[in-house]
Amino acid sequence: MRRAWLGAVAVVLAVTAAGCTTVVPGNGVAAPPAGEAAPPPGAAPPPQPVPTTPTGPRSGLDVDVLDDECLLNAAEFGDLAGTAVRPPAQGSVERGDGSRSSSCVATTGTEPVAMINVYAVRSGTPADYVRAGPAGRRDLPGVGEAAAVIDTATGPTLQLASPRYLVTILVDGRVPSDDAWRAAASAALSRLPS
Repeated sequence: MRRAWLGAVAVVLAVTAAGCTTVVPGNGVAAPPAGEAAPPPGAAPPPQPVPTTPTGPRSGLDVDVLDDECLLNAAEFGDLAGTAVRPPAQGSVERGDGSRSSSCVATTGTEPVAMINVYAVRSGTPADYVRAGPAGRRDLPGVGEAAAVIDTATGPTLQLASPRYLVTILVDGRVPSDDAWRAAASAALSRLPS
């Protein structure tokens, strides 16, 4: 079960991290509402609303940049998961294509309940990556360079930016409070190498 859950999590995180890009033909100007005439050629386009979320592409990520991604202890993971957990352990996941990656996993018995991954961004900064996150994310101010909680199929995931690393903390089956996310984020940041 653990391997299947982690494989699903890795796929979800990879899809979330990759983002989507679609090219559509057109001139970037909205069509006039039905029944209205199009503006004459050369006329200034109407002002466009300022987007409320970043729309730029997200950088690619480098995985497995730390040998040990266990930035939280059992008590800290337990606070997030809402249950006692075994001491977290670094484990590896083998994908269907034969590639491997690793994560720090906290379990109750044999069932995984939370996971941490640490990444490096290929361009820009980790904070840029967090700020360009998917629509529907919820920013978590007051911790790190930037932080946001996103919903994934497996559970809520905190994306946390330090000056050098992007940290993701996923919790299965529970939605931690903002205070719990902040406490975990502060603990994780304090244990990252500089």
